[in-house]
Amino acid sequence: MAFRDKVYRLSVEALWALMALALPFTSFPLVARLTGSSMVAPAALFPLAALVVLWFPPQLWQGARLPRLVLPLLAFAGAGVLSTLLSYFLPLPAFRDIAPYRQQIEALATLGMGMAFYLLTTLWTSEPERRRSFLRWVNLSGVILITAALAQALFWKLHGAYPQWMDALQSLLVTHELYPARASALAFEPSWLAHQLNMLYLPWWLAASLRGETVHRWRWGFLTAERLLLLGGLASLVVSVSRVGLLALVLMMAFLLIGVALRLMARLQDRLTRRSRAQGFARIFLRATVGAALILAVGALVLSMFIGSALALRRFDPRMEKLLDFRVLLVKGSFLAYANQLVFAERLIFWQAGWQVFNEHPLLGVGMGNAGYFFPQTLSAFSWNLTEVSTLMYRLSVIPNSKSLWVRLLAETGALGFACWLVWLMVQGWTACRLFRSSGRFSGTIGLTGLLLLAGLIAEGFSVDTFGLPYYWMTLALVAGASMDKGDEK
Repeated sequence: MAFRDKVYRLSVEALWALMALALPFTSFPLVARLTGSSMVAPAALFPLAALVVLWFPPQLWQGARLPRLVLPLLAFAGAGVLSTLLSYFLPLPAFRDIAPYRQQIEALATLGMGMAFYLLTTLWTSEPERRRSFLRWVNLSGVILITAALAQALFWKLHGAYPQWMDALQSLLVTHELYPARASALAFEPSWLAHQLNMLYLPWWLAASLRGETVHRWRWGFLTAERLLLLGGLASLVVSVSRVGLLALVLMMAFLLIGVALRLMARLQDRLTRRSRAQGFARIFLRATVGAALILAVGALVLSMFIGSALALRRFDPRMEKLLDFRVLLVKGSFLAYANQLVFAERLIFWQAGWQVFNEHPLLGVGMGNAGYFFPQTLSAFSWNLTEVSTLMYRLSVIPNSKSLWVRLLAETGALGFACWLVWLMVQGWTACRLFRSSGRFSGTIGLTGLLLLAGLIAEGFSVDTFGLPYYWMTLALVAGASMDKGDEK
């Protein structure tokens, strides 16, 4: 190998390692200054930009091909651009002096960022060894994230405050100050820490732990690096005190329980019908009874998980103290009033406002980045009594957002864009399921990772609405990359 080629290869590998190590940093001050966004400013954007210039074009030139499952995503991007162009024919309401084209450029740019994370990671992880190497660096970045989260929780628990050096370090690495009593690690806010964990780290660590897989050489009996990281990740999620984040974890666990129940039901039905002398209708009735009993048992268990999680939150989250106080619901007859006492009404109101925008423009939506311009017209009367809404509408010079990926997709890209996005996720889920059932152990672990991600995304889609954070993009890219691997692996 020529010296120049060796230097190039090592440089590319270093950039991928740097990207993985930068994942905990969601709002890096230097990126924020360059992009003008104080929130969505991932440090991984630097190595991504370098790889887009130095690595991606040569790969395409050399004949690299992406899997066909990216086609629905490209269709979604096309639908987003189309709805944005057609939005110039809509009577777009004014909001402060914020020009719509700036919002549109920012929205399309964040979508481009997310797609770049997805496409490049898909190509890079199409080879098993590179996939393993990338996940080793992801694990190391997880150590950084867990250390930061637990250190913040520990100092607050012991002293009720953060030390000066921690505040100073936070100002250097994140564009937002630390949150009282809630860990945010190196993310913009605690809910973003939960998003990081649920959309990348926990699905991978949970899948690897369940299947006994590790990308490291070290293993001490039952213990692997991924199982230790899983414990730290779960603890970090708890100290983030993110309600939607914990709901996403419960959904992942519920998915696993349902999967186990389906397998157990099939085995029990086969065993009982083989041993039973019942024939005809009696045989069918026996199988149906076994299936119904297992479904009821799993349903009760999943319901108890949701209820138990909600009751546990009351013990360490002041916002949930009035969870079982239904007096305001009975007196005022308003679910928003009940949600307000749980400090959750703001999210519901913005979801409702975004949904109303979709109802008024159902086919193509109002264009990327434009939904917030319609919110003064679609916000409910109750919303104007809330401090956050009045502050956002009268004092801050920022466009309100829907606070939900699902609502944003509907409001800004309409039924067409939403359908393309859902088809893409369904194809990803089918691919993950196929990998999970494959003979390759590592591919099966990646498949389970993707399935857990999709289960958690149902909840996380009601918490974060940006395309610019790389976490679910990269997890889905691991699935897409593994689907391209045609070699044998153990």
